[in-house]
Amino acid sequence: MLTNTVVSQAREVIDKPMDLDLNTITRFQHLEARIESLQGISHELLQQRTYLNNLKNSLTTAQERLRTLAYQRKKEHRDVEKLEKMSVTSFVARVKGKKEQQLEKEKMEYFDALNKEEAAAKECQKLTTLISQTQDQVNQLEDLVREKRKLEKDLKELIHEVCEGVADPVEDEIERRLAKLENEIGPITNQRSRIFRAKNHLEHAIDDLNFALDALNSASGYSTWDTFFGGGMFVDSIKHSRMSEARNRVHNAQYSLQQARHEYPDMPYLGGGAHVEELSFFWDGFMDNIFSDFSSRGKIHRSRESVRQALHDASNALNWLGTKLNNVNQQFTDLNQKIDETKKNLFEERKRMILDAIGKH
Repeated sequence: MLTNTVVSQAREVIDKPMDLDLNTITRFQHLEARIESLQGISHELLQQRTYLNNLKNSLTTAQERLRTLAYQRKKEHRDVEKLEKMSVTSFVARVKGKKEQQLEKEKMEYFDALNKEEAAAKECQKLTTLISQTQDQVNQLEDLVREKRKLEKDLKELIHEVCEGVADPVEDEIERRLAKLENEIGPITNQRSRIFRAKNHLEHAIDDLNFALDALNSASGYSTWDTFFGGGMFVDSIKHSRMSEARNRVHNAQYSLQQARHEYPDMPYLGGGAHVEELSFFWDGFMDNIFSDFSSRGKIHRSRESVRQALHDASNALNWLGTKLNNVNQQFTDLNQKIDETKKNLFEERKRMILDAIGKH
């Protein structure tokens, strides 16, 4: 990331007044020094733009998660209100267990959902602040890139003036090579940005799938307790809550996987996607028996295997993208080195042209 000190130093070089009474070679050296101080600006701008895009993608994912958590928090709150209004007699008539115990469990789930929503809201605010700060840096860098282009134009006009418009075959050839290299780096730069964004989405998906898998493992444990040790209504409620958490995270992961595929369609196949099956609260809670327990266990098992497969596919795709990014980064580095060498050759040739023109006069 370009520091404020570096930007300030570059600004000082740009803002220095040019003494028009200096001789031509001094003017040339002055322009060259100013341009050299900004040599890495274009690359820095590219990195900051990539970082900014990644932040914006992260914010989109975080906002989607915040909406999901807000919906979950409202649902949990409705469950608490509904249970508070229900009389003890009607509650006992409909389900097994005590109302106070169930109400406490529902309140815990509500406050858990509320805490998660608040954490997601803070994450969105943090990303929004980072985006604003990064956008300011991008704007500064764009100004510096424009300044550099103007200086390069001034340098070319100086050479044209000194050499009286006489073309130099060597300079023309170096300029053609430089233009060719700069055209080649454009697609590579675009590919790097797309891979960065795809990796960002995949990493978010993997985080959500890991969370979903943990929730399903927890649901499986409660299912075993319910099946073989008579867990009752309280255990059923926790089991359903874990399944709901897993379903929400899988939904977020599916969105991130779609975004990753959109950014980089050439990456490996991501499979059919994870799916968390719905449990019937009526069948599992009100009609609680060995058949309903085994039915729930089967759904949890299939959901868990589905998430595991999706996690495996996403991890493979992430590793593939990492290798691809390393290769593209190497191409990008090699090409930038060639561009830097060609620019130095161009500078030396122009310096020779100016010295020759001065010598003839």
